[in-house]
Amino acid sequence: MRLPLVQGTEDIDKEKTRELIKAAYNEGINYYDTAWPYHHGKSEEVLGSILAEENLRDKVYIADKCPVWEIKEEADFDRILDEQLRRLKTDHIDFYLLHAMHASSWENMKKLHATSFMERAKKLGKIKHIGFSFHDSLEVFKKMIDEYAGWEFCQIQYNYLDDDGEKQTSNPGKQALAYAAKHEIGVIAMEPLRGGLLANPPKGVRDIFAAAETPRLPAEWGLRFVWESQEIVTALSGMNDMTQVLVNCATASASFPNSLPQKQLAVVKQAKDWFESRIKVPCTHCNYCMPCPQGVSIPDIFSAYNDASLRGAFEADSPKSVSADYIKLKKDGKGADKCVGCGLCATKCPQHIQIPDMLKEAGEKLS
Repeated sequence: MRLPLVQGTEDIDKEKTRELIKAAYNEGINYYDTAWPYHHGKSEEVLGSILAEENLRDKVYIADKCPVWEIKEEADFDRILDEQLRRLKTDHIDFYLLHAMHASSWENMKKLHATSFMERAKKLGKIKHIGFSFHDSLEVFKKMIDEYAGWEFCQIQYNYLDDDGEKQTSNPGKQALAYAAKHEIGVIAMEPLRGGLLANPPKGVRDIFAAAETPRLPAEWGLRFVWESQEIVTALSGMNDMTQVLVNCATASASFPNSLPQKQLAVVKQAKDWFESRIKVPCTHCNYCMPCPQGVSIPDIFSAYNDASLRGAFEADSPKSVSADYIKLKKDGKGADKCVGCGLCATKCPQHIQIPDMLKEAGEKLS
């Protein structure tokens, strides 16, 4: 998903990617994750081409995903899978997932008999293992597992900020690890470094790690927290330069479940507390406030506001923040400037957020 690009373009730099994949394989990485939409549909092609050219296909596992939003009728499943196999230059995909599942997409997949398709594809040898990637609450996660007995693995966002599924509605957290283990379902951790945030945190978090008795890079702390859980089969990291590959592999070699002493886990907890103290709006992205009569994209604005704050954008030594996500929302007519203060949203908010006031604050800070 984050392969190196040709400078000044959106095109994948195939030769740089080739060197990274060869180095990763030589360091022991054998699980390569791609998907239909990554890099505007080019990720699968580049990965497949490199693995074939370097004679690595039969030495590694490929994980790929069914783009559920593209499925309008049952025939689309086979059409897209066959195209993915063509792009990947292979006759099978080792780990095949329903991509980015949430409550409504799961209901749609049930109507279109997605799991029957995956079982059929498995019998034909086109895929080897059946799974799903997930972006919703712990409740929905349990529902998906309870309603289909054939899941072999799943993929969730898991890191030291997204670790408690009882507090959050967008990530099922450590409770999901236990629930999956109970049902003998393997868990792949995505976003172990929160899109790079935990690898390059603000100064406050760097200071916490610098004061620890055990010296480690921020990325090492983040990855070791994930690998501390024995339920995690492997962690996905979007590495796009050689240093990241080598550091992450060295960290993996030194990491084992239940290996961090309490004193070191307390350091990670300090970092988590620092981040959480910077959250500006206690929005859980439940969407109860939506739709807004004026078209304001309330949860997305609050996400942009929180993300900017978590990245240290409002610290005293930081320049004024401009959020690219918010600028796009504003350009699309969904920004806080469209709010007329009717207050209808606030009456629906289970967190009792004074939404019009917070929208005004967010708009001023992010513009």
